[in-house]
Amino acid sequence: MKKYKILIVEDEPIIALNLQEILFELGYEPCGIANNRCKTLAILAKNIKPDLILMDIYLQGPTTGIELAKELKKTLPNVPVIFLTANSELATIREASETFAYGYLVKPYKKNTLFATIELALKKASEDLQKNLDFESVQNINKTLEHKFSLEVEAKSRTIKLKYGYLFDKEKDVLYYGNEVVKLTNKETEIIKALCKTPGQKISQEQLEYAIWQDEPAGYAAFRSVLFRLRNKIHKDLITNQNNTGYRIELL
Repeated sequence: MKKYKILIVEDEPIIALNLQEILFELGYEPCGIANNRCKTLAILAKNIKPDLILMDIYLQGPTTGIELAKELKKTLPNVPVIFLTANSELATIREASETFAYGYLVKPYKKNTLFATIELALKKASEDLQKNLDFESVQNINKTLEHKFSLEVEAKSRTIKLKYGYLFDKEKDVLYYGNEVVKLTNKETEIIKALCKTPGQKISQEQLEYAIWQDEPAGYAAFRSVLFRLRNKIHKDLITNQNNTGYRIELL
């Protein structure tokens, strides 16, 4: 059975030692006694991590137990704090509750009350930690799904699904047949790019010629030669002739 480590922050030595003895009797492991902020931080600096802190509200020095608890919340967010005090004023209790304390014991307290308060605090802290882990896990899953969705949207926006199992990636200027890349020359790729700017719509032969030879078209024979070689690498009906007035690439 795990022995829970408990840090005692109490400025009255007799009370602190008595508390340490009681904790031993209850089966806990007191991992240090401090009477102010500096000594508390010095203990924690030794790489001692308590499972719970018993914190007196009024400590030696300018820093109160409430202020120290707020400070420790940043470095030990999952370690529960139980406040010990002889002050039972409502204002003090309200101020202590702002630190999200897990318990509040007014001195003098009985051993069984101390035990019950510690056990409840440890159980509640464990449940809160699990909830935080579950929440973080859900957040991570959501982020993964969002990232995956954004990649899918991006992929859809940059790719064009064509007939006969072809797909053109506009960003990479690559034509795929299934998962295989169709190996095309630069001029053949320029024809596919030009046709995929307005997929499913007719593009004139002149426009395609200018896509290949931007400075000056090389002529009908040169164009027909490039188109012939391209059609030999793909399905014969992927690029169709539109009444000899232009060409169209067929969408899925």
